[in-house]
Parts: sequence; C-alpha cells; structure tokens
Amino acid sequence: MKLGADFRRSQITDQLRQSVSGNFTFSVLPTGLPGLGASGNGLASMLLGFPTAYSTRDTPALRRSSWYLSGFAQDDWAITKNLTLNFGVRWEVDTPIRDADNRMNGFDPLQINPVSSTPGVVKFAGVNDWRVQPYATDWNNFAPRFGFAWRAFGSPRTVLRGGYGIFYAHPFDHGAPTSASLGYEISAALNSPDNGITAPFYLRDGVPVSASATKLDDSFGAVRVGQNPTTAITFFETNRRAGYAQQFNLSIQRELANGMIVEISYLANLARKLSGTNLSINQIRPERLGPTASQRDRPFPQFSDVSVVFPNLGVSAYHGGVARIEKRFSNGFNLLSTYTFSKFLNNVDEGGAALGGEGGPYSNFYNRRADWGPSENDVRQRVTLSGVYELPFGKGRRWLTVGRVHQLVGDWSIGSVITLQSGAPFTVRTQANTTNAFSAGALRADVLRDPNLSASGRTVERWFDTTAFTQPGAFQFGNQGINILRADGRNVVNLSLLRDFRIRENLRFQFRGEFLNVVNHPDFGVPGAVLGAPGFGVVSSATPPRQIQLGLRMIF
Repeated sequence: MKLGADFRRSQITDQLRQSVSGNFTFSVLPTGLPGLGASGNGLASMLLGFPTAYSTRDTPALRRSSWYLSGFAQDDWAITKNLTLNFGVRWEVDTPIRDADNRMNGFDPLQINPVSSTPGVVKFAGVNDWRVQPYATDWNNFAPRFGFAWRAFGSPRTVLRGGYGIFYAHPFDHGAPTSASLGYEISAALNSPDNGITAPFYLRDGVPVSASATKLDDSFGAVRVGQNPTTAITFFETNRRAGYAQQFNLSIQRELANGMIVEISYLANLARKLSGTNLSINQIRPERLGPTASQRDRPFPQFSDVSVVFPNLGVSAYHGGVARIEKRFSNGFNLLSTYTFSKFLNNVDEGGAALGGEGGPYSNFYNRRADWGPSENDVRQRVTLSGVYELPFGKGRRWLTVGRVHQLVGDWSIGSVITLQSGAPFTVRTQANTTNAFSAGALRADVLRDPNLSASGRTVERWFDTTAFTQPGAFQFGNQGINILRADGRNVVNLSLLRDFRIRENLRFQFRGEFLNVVNHPDFGVPGAVLGAPGFGVVSSATPPRQIQLGLRMIF
C-alpha cells in the first residue's frame, strides 16, 4: 500500500502590456458598401480612417497566488502468479486564483445596472460584500484508478492488460494570471455598433479613450443604452469546475521468437468540462437579427463585450486502435513499428498545438452543437517505423574484425525514422461576418455539396472544390459543419549513418550523417480557407525539402 500527499503554493507577480499603444481593426465592410465596391478592402478602410474596432490594455503588476492540494492511496495486489491488480484513488484541488491586493473584478449578469437599466453589473473583489475569490472552490475531485495484468491461461508469452482512471486537468490549461483585472488597469474596447456600417470613431478625431480614474461601483464601465460603449468585460464564471478525463485501455501482448513482441490495444479518452478560449456571451439572440439590429439589441448593451475567461464547457472524445510490433535490440538490430486508427472529436480549441485549422472553436453562441466535430488534431491513420541496424563488420561484430578493410567499413550503423499519416482537418470561414450579431466567433461558410476532391483531382492551385462554398445570407450563420475538409498528410522518411572511432578506452569520436526527408517528398500545408480572400483553396506552404546534416561528436 502506498500513501502520499502534495501541498504546493504557486505565486506570480505579473504585468501585462500587450496593447499599450492600442490595436486597430479595419474591416472590408466599410469599403464594400453599395457604390464603394462589391467586396471591400481592409487597407482601403484604413486609408479612409474608418476603423471597425479598437482596443487597449495596460495592466499594472498583480500579485496573485493559488494552492494545489492532493493526496492518494494505491495498492498492487498479486492475487496469483498470473494475475495482478492495481487500484487506488486520488483527490486533488486547485484553489481559485487570489489577488493579494484584491485587484480583481467579477460580473453579475442578473443585477440591473444603474446606468443602463439593463442586466449586467461589474463587481470588484471585497467591495460591497462581493466575494474575494473569483469562483467557488471545486472540492469533490476524486479520481479512482483500476488496472490489471493477466498471463492468459498461465502462458508466460501472452499477457492481457487493462486499466481505467479519472484524471483532472489544470483549472485553465491556459495561462490566466492577469485576467479579470478591470478597474485596476487602463483598458478600453470600442466597436462599431452595427458590425462595420457605422464607425465607432474616425482616426482624424483621435481615439476617445482617457486614462482617468474611475469609481469602482455598480456603474463602472457602463453607458446608457444607445451610446457607444467603451468597456469590454472579462470575468470568471462563478460555478467553475475542474475539467477531467476518463481514460480506458485494453491490450493483448504476445511474445514471439527472437525477441519479437506483437501487441494490439484499444485506447479511449473521454474528457468533460475542458477549459476553452475566452467566450463572448454578448451576442445578439438569433430571433432579433436583422437589418436594424445593433448594439442596443445585445444582452448587455452597456458594454462593448462581455466574455467568460476560459469557460469549462469543452468536451472531447478520442477512440483509437493500435497495433505494435517490436524487436528488442539483439544481434545489432532493433525495430519498433506501430499502426494507429483513431477518431478524435471535440468542441474546444487545441491550445496552440493544432495540425489543422478550424478558425476558432466558437461561431454562434446560441448553437454550440455546430461547434462539435473532428478535432484539428484528428489524424485518422498513422504508421510509424523506427530502427537501428549495426552493420556486421568491425571489432566485436561478425565479419572483418581486423585488418585494413575493417578500418574502412567497420563500426557503421544505419538508423531510420519513418512516419506516414493522413491529413488533418480544417474549416472554411468567411472574410466578412455578415450576421450583424457580434458573434462569439468567425462566420463559417455555407456548403452546397461535398467539397472534398479525390486524390487525383487535387492540385496545389485547387485543393478542394471552392465552388461548393458560398457566403451565408445576410444575418444568418453558415450551415457548414466544423472541420469537414482534409489537408495533405505526412510522409516523412529520415535516415542516419553513424560510425564510432575509438581513440582509447575512454575517448572516442562519433561521425553522424543525417538525411532528413531523404526521398524529398513535399508535404503540403493547410490550403487557404477564407472564402473570398486571395489564395482561397490554394496551398502556399510545404514541409522542407531534403536536408543533409554532417556532424562530429567527441565522447569522453
């Protein structure tokens, strides 16, 4: 029986100055109005001095901290010489971030704002009895685990293994130290009240934002309905919970002759309450969309935006089958090869490590079902092969152990790493968002038919059927499912050539020749996926060509 505990305090003093001079956004819509051109141009909008959005943020040093607490109990029980069980339970909790100076804001979406007479009030830690923690602590994170290993029918060469466990995620899976610090920073966000038809201001008049002190009460940041708001709210949801994953595996392994092992496995990872990127909840409801919809129709019209910081609403599901063959190193040779067939679905971002491109995990806040689909990292099939072969010539090997020929051909080794995998998915989005909804994410295009082309029909100039996509009707969201297209796969063959030159017992030199992408196969990047933009459907990137590296290493 094993017992353990872990108590850890994390603290950071952080300062965020990501947009001290301001960020300006120029859309295609202002120059795409009737009489000014059909499609519009963002550069032309800038030259006219017509921005569609502006934001600035300068956060002072914040002193924030949190605790990680955990404990576990685990036991391994050899019931018989052929069957062993592993079981245990773990408990862990990440306490909410605390600010040493209570410089943190919250948000009450139900309280009536005294300025606008609409719901939504910014709250401040420790002010007017508002809580000092941004959200409640999630104390019930218990994680049971169970596993077994069984020598099937007493055979020493066949083993059946399996396991199940629950594993909790970090509360954010993103860095969030300076989040929710309104009122204690210079922060402003100005947006067009109708998504680009009317300017929030003109460059010739300057930016209407000042750094004057603001009173920290229920009127903070709000304007009367009909006025152009200047404040974007970010806050932590009160009922935040820790994300978790249920992981399963079952495998059968068979030892063959000459050190060979064959294994077939099933793996699954079902995750819930995953942390996603910031989500705007200030989108106009679908039934209110139309040519007259504007800022005043948003749920919180007194603010330019209201976003939940890394909401824990993500869901993912991975199922995979793996076949593996391995030859352990003997007689100068080893080999490891795997084949994986899998399916990976989710509705959350990939945290910056994506193979494909969905253009963001959100689109319509009121229809999150449309955000569920193949992950950007959904690689359906993957083959890997790696191995090392010591040529049987030289000292201690089979042939040519001495002599002049040994000096030339002896002590060489050849290695290889080969990876073959199917393409990652991506989504087509539009150049202009014509919903007029202040939507939670990019607008996805309408799709008329299956846009995927056969392998023989694909070219770098036309990777998919670009005519299968159209701009959704005004004030409507696209009907396209997420990640319905596939980019090019990966075919990587790397080789290495090595030789050791022994100078004396404790000194040797190693020559290394490495041949990356030795077959010089181009693997293309994700094609242009913005409808109406230059390069739509065109592949404009590829993996590097063949590369040869030579090196000399001294080992002593």
